[in-house]
Amino acid sequence: MVTHSETPANPTNVVEALLGAYETVRTMVRPGGCAWHADQSHESLTPFLIEETAEFVDAIERELPAAEVASELGDVLYQVLFHSVLAERDGEGYDLAAVAAGLNAKLIARHPHVFADRGYMSVDELNAEWERLKEDAAGEARGSRGVLDGIPAGMPTLARSAKVIERLKRAGALITGGSAPSERSEAEIGADLLALVREANRAGVDPDRALRIATNVFAAEHLAAAAEPATE
Repeated sequence: MVTHSETPANPTNVVEALLGAYETVRTMVRPGGCAWHADQSHESLTPFLIEETAEFVDAIERELPAAEVASELGDVLYQVLFHSVLAERDGEGYDLAAVAAGLNAKLIARHPHVFADRGYMSVDELNAEWERLKEDAAGEARGSRGVLDGIPAGMPTLARSAKVIERLKRAGALITGGSAPSERSEAEIGADLLALVREANRAGVDPDRALRIATNVFAAEHLAAAAEPATE
């Protein structure tokens, strides 16, 4: 079980450790280093990023010892360093410094209650503020933003479906028969989802594809209905 440490990290140690790992990856990628590393691209590394992230999540959910969780998180960090070094090598316009600086600026901008004089905000208010600031920033970057813009097509299908429904709900485009929250437990809903997967297996249906198609149809219908003028 991972517990919180009351001993703050030494910033100098953090910087030294990160720089050490960064230089190690750079050495492996540069000419004369590791041929496999030098041959990689963002595209070829994508499966590894997904796998390492999944292994980290698994370590958390299984409540593995802290050392094992830290090791899995290190593998995720390795992917961040690897992609940053490739971008630097290939002249893509960013490196690890740009990634870190961009993240820092984003975190400060999206937490005005911490870094500006916004005062206390509840968790619900913070969530709403985060999404508003996130969507405002995306709208400025892209010129305009649809309700579902920015949801990655490559997200796991179930997570994407949940994201689509949340976006539709926030935009007032979710047609529902009632607003009362469900009192069903996580275990009950999980059992229902598993039952649907078993039913799909018996029917010879790919449940992932079925949900992906159903989500797209669901979103299109709700967006179309929300766009219709109200009738007296």
